[in-house]
Amino acid sequence: MIELPFDLTLREISQICEGKILQPKNDHYNFDEIKIKYLSFDTREQVSECLFIPIKGSRFDGHDFIEEAQKKGAKATLFSDYEKVRKLNLSIPCVFVEDTKEAFLKLSSYIRKRVNPLVIAVGGSAGKTTTKELIYFVLNSSGLSVHKSKKSFNNEIGVSISMSSLKKDTEVAIFEIGTSSLGEIEKLTKFVEPDFGVLVSYGKEHLEGLRSPELVLKEETYLTDFVAGKGGAVFINIGVDELKDYFFRLNSHKKVGFLMPLYKNHNKISKAEPLSIVGAELLKMLRTDFVLVYPRDVSRKFETEFGIYVSFSDMKKEFYIRTNLAPHFGSNLASALSVFIFFFQYIRGEGFDHIIDMLQSINFFDFKNESSRFNVFDLGKFIVVDDSYNSNPLSLSALFYSAGFQKGKKVFVIGDMLELGEFSEIEHLKIGESASMYLEKDNSFFFVSGEFEKYMEEGLRAKGFQVSVFKKNDELFESLRRIHFDFIFFKASRARKFDLIVQDFINNFKPS
Repeated sequence: MIELPFDLTLREISQICEGKILQPKNDHYNFDEIKIKYLSFDTREQVSECLFIPIKGSRFDGHDFIEEAQKKGAKATLFSDYEKVRKLNLSIPCVFVEDTKEAFLKLSSYIRKRVNPLVIAVGGSAGKTTTKELIYFVLNSSGLSVHKSKKSFNNEIGVSISMSSLKKDTEVAIFEIGTSSLGEIEKLTKFVEPDFGVLVSYGKEHLEGLRSPELVLKEETYLTDFVAGKGGAVFINIGVDELKDYFFRLNSHKKVGFLMPLYKNHNKISKAEPLSIVGAELLKMLRTDFVLVYPRDVSRKFETEFGIYVSFSDMKKEFYIRTNLAPHFGSNLASALSVFIFFFQYIRGEGFDHIIDMLQSINFFDFKNESSRFNVFDLGKFIVVDDSYNSNPLSLSALFYSAGFQKGKKVFVIGDMLELGEFSEIEHLKIGESASMYLEKDNSFFFVSGEFEKYMEEGLRAKGFQVSVFKKNDELFESLRRIHFDFIFFKASRARKFDLIVQDFINNFKPS
């Protein structure tokens, strides 16, 4: 159930959604007196006193549950399937719309405009949710009234839920914008109308729907193009070559670059001068505000101290932050710090030194990421890392990068990276190349499973790694009992349900 920030009459809702109200049989309602405070689209949850919104999905049709919603106390319902609804015995008012998902998006967009917070939208091929959570964390820690989208709600329904659940007093709202098909980011961005646009990463993703890496880049940069076009502020990861080139081409007076360089030799990073990490050529190009983050020290539980170098309006500062974040989250942290500094300097007019003091007073060990995003479990004899929420070439490489900071025997339980279309075979073959950039072959063992297991195995063996294929959890656990390891990592696309393997492992695995 979603609680709206203010009441709306049913007539107002019908006008916002461009719908038409139909009276139930033998009843006459005054639609200006029917007040809606709650929305629901799932009869398994609270429906009483709600406007029920039936959503058509690939496996179900919410129109089949309208009568159940009525029995459970729904005040009214939207609908788009006239033939289905006319056969129902309904006594609640119904609002006919062309498409219920579109209507929900229009309603949530109206709510966003009426509450009128400063809106931040986060996009990118990987790391959107962690970035959104970090931006929320730092802004909320400063005492602002901040709203964020739940979990990884970044599609049409998720964005609608996030916008419609704003509070009256929300000062800043942070939404995640995702895509799996061309045009999706354009549609969502136009409804969200962000004031800040954050582009945290770029890589191969959802190529079944987005078709090519070039089209992925075009799709992802629509968000920042839109924000820059309306005079908003954009924050772009200039540590990625394609995004760096895009950043310097982008015509905007309100743009901030952020980056965390990735290096093969982890041992040299903590000893390097922060500006030498970036390289002289890039620094010459940086005639704009930027934030550089780099890992300096990493604990056994992947708690990282980051070095921070900030340059804003010709004011520069170097400092350090200890966090519970793994090293590869440095670019996510950099984006959050960029937003924080820009907001307080240019929107709130705070002094630069005071802003840095505010940042340094935040306890980053209080940060909690969403589940299965490099969640670390210390089981004493070894460390378990659950990174099973999703997988693509970019996020898998990030896992290898962080794993490379640890000494000791490491096991990687890897499943398919899905939705890569015609690039699937080659990208699974390239896992070996990606792993070899950061991992020692003698101390890294791989267990692979899935539709593309033979390509993963071939690519990893070609780079000298030890690889086994498994079909069942018991088979995997039995093999693990025969080897010693200090760290074990789980990573696969969400549909492969590796989160269940992680739970089974934590609950039942007993070393021999």
